[in-house]
Amino acid sequence: MAPLRKLTTNSVLMTRQNLLSYGYSIIPVRGKVPHGFNGWSQCRATPENILEWETSHPENRNTSILTGSVVAIDVDVLRPDLAAAVIEMVRELPGGAQAPMRIGKAPKAMFLFKTDEPREKIASSWFNIDGVDQRIEIMGTGQQVVVDGIHPDTEKPYVWDRVLPPLSDLPLLDWASLSAMMADVERLLEPHGKKKPAPAKRQAANDNAADNFGRRVNQAALDDLDAWVAALGLPNTRRHGGGFRAVCAWRGVKNANLSFHPEGITDWGSGETHTAIDVAQKAGKGDGFASAAEWLCGRLGKNKEDLGWIDSRAALLPPPGAVAALVAKKAKPIDLSVPFTAEAAGGIMGDLADWIVATSRRKSPEFAVMAALAFMSAMYGRRVVGPTGCGVNLYLAGIAGPGFGKEAPLQRLVRALHDTDMAFLVGAGEVSSASAIEKILRRKPAVVMPWDEIGDVFEAINARGPGNWAATIRKAMLELYSKSVGVWFGKETTDEDRLGTPIHCPSLTVIGTSTPTRFYGGLSEKNLADGLVARMIFIAPTKRPERARSTDADLKLPADISAKVKAAQSSFPWPAANSAGNWRLPEKEPDLVEVPWASDQAEEAWLAIEDWQEEEIEREETRDGILGRFAENAIRIATLRALSRSARGAAVTVEDVAWARAVMVDSIRALDIGVEKFMVSSKFDELCQSILSALRSAKSGEMYRAELLKRRGVRGAENRLFEDAIKRLQETGDIERTDGKRLVLTPAGR
Repeated sequence: MAPLRKLTTNSVLMTRQNLLSYGYSIIPVRGKVPHGFNGWSQCRATPENILEWETSHPENRNTSILTGSVVAIDVDVLRPDLAAAVIEMVRELPGGAQAPMRIGKAPKAMFLFKTDEPREKIASSWFNIDGVDQRIEIMGTGQQVVVDGIHPDTEKPYVWDRVLPPLSDLPLLDWASLSAMMADVERLLEPHGKKKPAPAKRQAANDNAADNFGRRVNQAALDDLDAWVAALGLPNTRRHGGGFRAVCAWRGVKNANLSFHPEGITDWGSGETHTAIDVAQKAGKGDGFASAAEWLCGRLGKNKEDLGWIDSRAALLPPPGAVAALVAKKAKPIDLSVPFTAEAAGGIMGDLADWIVATSRRKSPEFAVMAALAFMSAMYGRRVVGPTGCGVNLYLAGIAGPGFGKEAPLQRLVRALHDTDMAFLVGAGEVSSASAIEKILRRKPAVVMPWDEIGDVFEAINARGPGNWAATIRKAMLELYSKSVGVWFGKETTDEDRLGTPIHCPSLTVIGTSTPTRFYGGLSEKNLADGLVARMIFIAPTKRPERARSTDADLKLPADISAKVKAAQSSFPWPAANSAGNWRLPEKEPDLVEVPWASDQAEEAWLAIEDWQEEEIEREETRDGILGRFAENAIRIATLRALSRSARGAAVTVEDVAWARAVMVDSIRALDIGVEKFMVSSKFDELCQSILSALRSAKSGEMYRAELLKRRGVRGAENRLFEDAIKRLQETGDIERTDGKRLVLTPAGR
């Protein structure tokens, strides 16, 4: 295989991949405009598209999301007092306090909500205030808003007041409340400027509600690209990803790459999108719409009447099969941007996750997928290495409050291993020192340890005082993470029976659960810097799972899943006759099977993750202890997903990498939120948080110094410590620099 081209990417690429994994529809823009990107409103980008934009639209370095299911409230008001008043109105909407706010050109602001009822754009009247036309816009179907990049006027980055959450976690917009707010906005702005009529509502060019012959032919063509793309006879037609690439011969320019993908057909030179019938006509396969559509039907093996063709001379009766065609819509592709579903996990992992959810009283798909990952990690530990040469052992932490069903997934993990004759892989549910871990690995060199309360382990690790043997657990976990493809000697002792005895390729997988307060309360700043946290994958559901009747009584793994696991065991391609025996002997070096890349594109997708990781750490060195193993964890779980589909012939695909990236993005999101919300490492940090909490409790976000000093958490603080805390919060941009008598939150600090 030829050496891969090193991608020249930056954080823009990773930001777009993250946004895609969060469920947003994104497009590349220059400033605020999707320059050279015709058909952008219909774009549904894929991970491959994002990579292609690096060369097809290199000048479009800002990133927008399409609105519709996302609703953006754009406060386009420049007078500070009026802008602040409108912002307060938005915050008072149901869910408004949780809506992320973007600042581009202050005091203007924009808020994001979600909706189950997408609507056209809404706008207030124009008001000429201080000689400038100003208004409020509600961006809806067919619009786009910039979420990342450089503002064209200020030439500074857009900033958000909080971490932008997944689309599903945005607050739900209440349209009735919004209508009332818009009326209040009109009344607020009218006394301050001359009112102009509100803009007329845009007439939709196509409401997409109709279903006709042309649309069915085009959809059938996208569903079966193999049947007709090569037959077009276009120059340089070749397979690419999940579809084809070719040259638009009719354009007569150099950069005329045409991309055929099940999601659509795009000319990456001009940015135009095409239908299959359009392309067939342009390629000379018809002299008009009807003949080009008929040519496609012939290539697809379809009767045009079954797809809704109506002869203009015939009676207008429903054609045969038309109703069935309407019902049998194309199945939606798996949404890899939402990783914690059985469908997205796929294979054996998906089956296990389905079973765990179905049999649990609290149905948490996130924790079900976590347990399925731990199962696969234990099953393939000491057997395989990924395409980058790393093992597949994992440190998984499930963090959630009471009532999230944290116990059932751990119980079902143990049950599943027992029912598939792998109970020997289960280790202790609690350890007190590195020596205890070593003792287990000398008996079970591949092991999964289900820790009921991983927060207690970290609290014990970080406890001060002499004789704290639990502190040695940290050192062992740091070493063992990477020793799954090496040799570990354990702790040196004077015991001659143990001295120098190696453990080859020990594979330690840990899966633990805890509440946020307990886990982050036991965490220390040292853990955020020494790399232990970076080695972990955090899974933290944000929505309380639904409740159902538990089926713990006589719980057994379904026979069909057990059969699939055992079939995977028997079909695993051991490289040598004695490999299976060596797998369970710690003193023997096992023969490890390499799971390769499925394609160059898969490796490029992972390299983009690694590039982003390095750039983020270079930009902010303190993030090394959090992001330092982001790419490595991603390839570990991508490898497990590949093995989940097939033990023999497994290969890591672009889709595996996309899924793994989505898991890791959510892990970092969970960690950042948990550290910020629950971890207090010193009296100084605690005082800073208390000051912010007190100011946030004030409706206006401001408070006189004398009043603030009386608030809980602030009262009694030393003067020097208080002054230092105020200075720190001003430097971080959480509070404004004032005369010192009155303290005011900035938009970022709210």
